[in-house]
Amino acid sequence: MNQKLSAGMADYIPAWAGGLPADAPPRAGTPEYDKFMQERERKRLMPAAERGDDASKPATPAPDAAH
Repeated sequence: MNQKLSAGMADYIPAWAGGLPADAPPRAGTPEYDKFMQERERKRLMPAAERGDDASKPATPAPDAAH
């Protein structure tokens, strides 16, 4: 019982408290996941210039951390 309860409760913990971030993909086995994967495959087959996402832009280097 605890295993099923903890798996469902994790979806309701806010990101600031260690829960899933807002841009996390849906869980596998749900209809939302199937739609997500279809859209992901559709974008994968498109040329990078037409995707319209940030994946085609070069990543900016992270600032050095002060030690």
